[in-house]
Formats: sequence, structure tokens, C-alpha cells
Amino acid sequence: DKKGNGSRDNEQGISDLNEDGVKNYKDVALKALEERYGEEFEIKQVGSTFAGKKGGKKLICNPVSNPAKFCFVEVDPKSLEVYDDYTNRIMEIKLGKLLEENSKDLFGENVRVRPMFNTVYDKHIFLDMEPIEFFQKHTLGCGMGVFIKSDGNINKSEEAIKVETFMNKLITMGLNRSFVSVWYCDENVYSNIDNNFYEVRLRNNFVKFYNDSQNSYNGTYSEIKDNKLKESVNEIEENFKK
Repeated sequence: DKKGNGSRDNEQGISDLNEDGVKNYKDVALKALEERYGEEFEIKQVGSTFAGKKGGKKLICNPVSNPAKFCFVEVDPKSLEVYDDYTNRIMEIKLGKLLEENSKDLFGENVRVRPMFNTVYDKHIFLDMEPIEFFQKHTLGCGMGVFIKSDGNINKSEEAIKVETFMNKLITMGLNRSFVSVWYCDENVYSNIDNNFYEVRLRNNFVKFYNDSQNSYNGTYSEIKDNKLKESVNEIEENFKK
């Protein structure tokens, strides 16, 4: 509203934001997240270096029900518009569960799949979409972690064939632009995937953490680009870290 009290009220809100530096934009962000996703959020961290949209005030938030999960939030200092990527977390989890069910025939019951979509903001209006459709229309591709509980006694040739088969399943499902890391995890690490995964991802030490021999006995990787698998099964075998 460029006329009357609406403009003055908004200017006053921005003035208050600048005076106390934190109060209003935090409240605005938490209220917007609750309205969009139907659950209460809290602030995990004030300020961050993630790539935003408006050069505004940045926060990292998480739902109160799950402190391990996070989303990047930015508040425009002029309009007080709120931008977030929490829809990605919802769709990542949905897609992960779908892929787990489609990979147990290969890797057994003890497998977890955690997609990681590239950050795209304000997709909450697409929450009713199925996860594959969301991936295809509203992401820029993804990284994906496949975690398999293991005692370290694996046959790399046999596992490479399984990974190749899994990758071809992704292609059939329409999951182009996917980079997949497969980790054969220590039982303790595997049982704590839900807690550890988001934290190591947030701190940008995902590969370093799971590359550690104390956490994963071994690992390999493969990539889908232009709807084709980049690696042969022999190359997937060669990609094992030892």
C-alpha cells in the first residue's frame, strides 16, 4: 500500500527492525514458517553465509519437533517478506522413503537413502506434489547419500553391480542430475543417520564425515547426467575408496 497508514505502518515496522536489530524479523520468520508448514519452529542459528535472495537478514531454523532438521530462512529488510527452503526437507524425506523401498531388494533391509536438493526457495505452494514431480520441476538436481549397515566385509565387484542397478532405477524413475554416494557404515553411525545427517550436511563436512574410516568401512559413487549413467560398473568398482 503506497498510500495512507499502510505505508507508514510498514515503515514503522522496518524502523523497529533496525533499532533492535533482531526482534521483529525473527518473529516474522517464525510466524511465516508456522503458517506455511503447520508446525512450530525455533531458531537454530542467527546469521549465516548461505546464498540468499535479497541480501536480507538470514536465519537457520528447525521445527521444534525435530531439532536435527534445518532450513535456511531470509527476511527481506524492506518488505519483511520471508523466503525459506523447508519444502526441500519435506520432499527430500518423502523421496528418500520411496527410494528406500525401491532399493531393499538390492541392499537389504538396512539401507537409508537421503537426497539433498540444491537450495531453491519458497516452494511451499507445491507441498501437495509427489516427490519425483517436485524433483523434476522445482529443483536443480541433487546429491544423494545411500547408507548401508555393514561390518566392512563387502565384495566390491558384487556391490558395484548393485549400485549400477540402483542408478538405472533412478534413471527409470526420472531422477536425472543425481550424484549418488554409497556408504557402508558402522552400525553405530548407521543407527544415528537421522541425527547426524542433517548436522554434518549443515556444517558442509558430509563427505569428510562419512569418508572417515571410523564411520564408514567403504564407499563409492556414481552420477546421472543427461539421463545417462556416467560410469560403467567397472568404474563404480574402481571408485571404492580402498
